[in-house]
Amino acid sequence: MTSLLKPLSAAIILTIGSQWTYADTLRDIYELAMKNDAKLKAAEATYRANIEVENQALSALLPQINATASYAEQDIDSEGFSQSTLSSTKSNRETETKSWGASLDQSILDLSAWYSFQSGKETTKQAQAQLAFDQQDLIVRTSEAYFNVLRALDNLEAARAEERATKRQLEQTQQRFDVGLIAITDVHEARAVYDDTVVQRLTFEGDVGTSYEALTVLTGQVHANLWLLNKDYPVIDPDPMARNEWVDFALLNNYSLKVVQYAMESSRQNASSKKMGHAPTITGRIAYDDNDTDGDFSSIDVPGGGFPLDTVDDGTTWSVNFKMPLYSGGRVSAQRREAYEQYNAARQNEIDTRRTVIQSTRSLHLTVTTDVQRVKARSRGIISTQSALEATQAGYEVGTRNIVDVLQAQRALYGSIRDYANSRYDYVLNMLRLKQQAGTLSPQDILDLDKWLVSAGSPNASEYTEY
Repeated sequence: MTSLLKPLSAAIILTIGSQWTYADTLRDIYELAMKNDAKLKAAEATYRANIEVENQALSALLPQINATASYAEQDIDSEGFSQSTLSSTKSNRETETKSWGASLDQSILDLSAWYSFQSGKETTKQAQAQLAFDQQDLIVRTSEAYFNVLRALDNLEAARAEERATKRQLEQTQQRFDVGLIAITDVHEARAVYDDTVVQRLTFEGDVGTSYEALTVLTGQVHANLWLLNKDYPVIDPDPMARNEWVDFALLNNYSLKVVQYAMESSRQNASSKKMGHAPTITGRIAYDDNDTDGDFSSIDVPGGGFPLDTVDDGTTWSVNFKMPLYSGGRVSAQRREAYEQYNAARQNEIDTRRTVIQSTRSLHLTVTTDVQRVKARSRGIISTQSALEATQAGYEVGTRNIVDVLQAQRALYGSIRDYANSRYDYVLNMLRLKQQAGTLSPQDILDLDKWLVSAGSPNASEYTEY
């Protein structure tokens, strides 16, 4: 197998290698994505917003302290008629009032607020699970973007090698026709295949550019060079091998499932809160008030011209308040029914997510185990198609095979090379997705993968032989 391989991206390196002064590893891309990925930043902001729900709910159970202050001036002129003196009367009242106060209210019994607080605590857990899921999702998205670039580079280099091989075949066929050894139809067949490989190469060139753009979306930076996957990267079965063990672990640790479970419990507690909307509440209160009024009253009927209106009041009030909602136009009952149905919806969502996690975990485990066998089969397929091509070329030289057979065998070889490279990347990404389903995916997986990356010029990079 080793003898069949040469650098997959050799032509790209020769073309623009002089411009590459630095190569990005998977770890480099992941660290940049952590700093610049807009989706992760939005997820972090959403997390910080959602954990405040618990604090808001808790505030209803804590003391409420308020302070008040006021200042008022009053100037009132009054006119009237006195029946006793049969004359008109006039008076004036001027006052200046300054007052301030402070109060402390403490909930003693409020079941609705208590259950709202319990709901808020579950919302915090939900936010934490959602952020953990989003962080794992970044690992998967980064790996997908990175290995899709390597996939596109491998496909492009295989297409370029196939194009060169078919071009040589076309030239040889033309030479054989020129000396009268073959018919013109062989030339047409060779040219048709060559033209098709040119189109294929152009398509893969576009895929390379597109895959690099996907990296830019994650990191906000332009990338032009990546490290390649070591040709000795181990493709092994998942551990443990038992599928049910992965399912059981996923049911305990899958973060998408935890999100809906906490959401369901939050909805249940909220439904209990709304149910207590008709329950009595008891609140304790202590208040201090200070009022200071300065003023004068004057009247033409009052001997001496009037009298002062000065008062000073201050004091402390202690109270316990009992409140029992009896009827609010049906609002409390409607809120209770609404909350209960929201809980029903959350419960069904949890059932659906649980089933999806089971199905996805089992499917991914089966896919990974199949990928292992597929990589081995693709590796053997390169050897088989190489041998078939050699035999077909030998038959063509002695006249027992035609040019179409040669071209088909040639295309089969390069197709096997592309399939082998793609199957390795499929295995890497599916293994990460399986770990995500199980809830075990972490940045350590990025570091472990990064150890199996080598520079583009390394002899340990993926290789194959051209024909």
